[in-house]
Amino acid sequence: MKVANSLVNTHPDSTLALLKQFKDSINLEPKETQIYYQLLTIKAKDKAYITHTSDSVLLKVLHYYENKKDKRHLPEVYYYAGRVYRDLGDAPQALDFFLQAIDASYLYMDYKLVSRIYSQIGTLYLYQNIYDKAPEAFSKAYQFSILSKDSISMIYNLRDIGRAFSTQEKVDSAIYYYKRADMLADKIENLNLKRIINGELSGYYTKLGMYQEAYKSMQIAFKKINVINLAPRYSTAAQYYYYTNQLDSAIHYYTQLSFMDKYSYKAEGYQGLSYIARSKGEYKKALEYLDKDLAYTDSARSIIQTEIVRKINSLYNYQLKEKENKRLQHQASNHKIWNIILISFLFFLMLLFVTYQQYRKRKEQETLLQQEKIERILRGEYNQSLSYIEQNKRQIKELEESLKAAEKTSNLLTQDLLRLQKRNIEKNNEQIIVKQELKEHNHYNPKEIFNI
Repeated sequence: MKVANSLVNTHPDSTLALLKQFKDSINLEPKETQIYYQLLTIKAKDKAYITHTSDSVLLKVLHYYENKKDKRHLPEVYYYAGRVYRDLGDAPQALDFFLQAIDASYLYMDYKLVSRIYSQIGTLYLYQNIYDKAPEAFSKAYQFSILSKDSISMIYNLRDIGRAFSTQEKVDSAIYYYKRADMLADKIENLNLKRIINGELSGYYTKLGMYQEAYKSMQIAFKKINVINLAPRYSTAAQYYYYTNQLDSAIHYYTQLSFMDKYSYKAEGYQGLSYIARSKGEYKKALEYLDKDLAYTDSARSIIQTEIVRKINSLYNYQLKEKENKRLQHQASNHKIWNIILISFLFFLMLLFVTYQQYRKRKEQETLLQQEKIERILRGEYNQSLSYIEQNKRQIKELEESLKAAEKTSNLLTQDLLRLQKRNIEKNNEQIIVKQELKEHNHYNPKEIFNI
């Protein structure tokens, strides 16, 4: 697996062959190893330019790494999810995954990967005809290529910025970035990249009618023929020679275009041949070429129409997904709000209960203190009453002694006065005793005294 990972970027075909050897035995490995094997397979196919035709394997990989605590692989997984959905024609979904890949990259920054992600975002913007956002995305890709010190990616990024400005008809900006890409390719002595840049630049010059500049760039582009980029180079050469009235050369390249597999290039080739035949007065040939041009134009238009429908469908499906996601988010938000309300209500009830308990406890304590206070007062009154009775008894005893002394003197007035005082004190004591007995009998209630 380590060997496969080390080869995947430079030798994807060899990586696929190596991974194929473990196809049967990989099921015996731990799940983490199985998922990583599937990720490497997706990565190798993408690097080998094998079109992704299904998202079934990807979804397994995606769900595994999203639920895994270790998020190191997640930016790369989101990136390849974007690549898969781009191949499936679901541009909005692809763009969404590329943006998620950017967000996931902040924890585990890989400059090369982030540069590729922004490059894919810019390409999708062009594909979706969102031309105003493409230059910014490609510029960010270029900045991260600088950080990763990847000169080749920097050249492609500069080329893409120029291409993006050309779609907005910002000629000066487009040419500026194309030339910067060309100079950097020249600086690192990469002739292949220099040919690619000049091949595209020559087509742009031709479109602008800058034929002298177009010819110079075209000479660089045609120094070595690359089979992969034949059609666009033949198209550029055919247009250049046609507009500069070099019709024999134009016929050669238009004829080459008519042999291409892609209908749009075939249509362009037959259209050019039809124009040249008509200019020479060869009307029969012109009609034959025109018929083929119309046939391939209809086929190309049908493919384009199918692509447009697929774009609309993918956008519609994406909008449905977004609508459903928003509905679920709204539902979850409502549940959350109700949970907060319920928890708040329960908390309020609990607080109310605790407050009531505290209030009740405090009132009980206050009542207890009042009762103790009353009892102390009553005990004090009682004690004072007993003391008063004892004092009266002493006075009665003293009066009795005085009365005995008065009886010896035969002073009747003094005797009567002493007996009256004694009777008054005895009566007072009787009244006090009656009150004490009455209180004890009626279970004297302290609350009634203090109105509590």
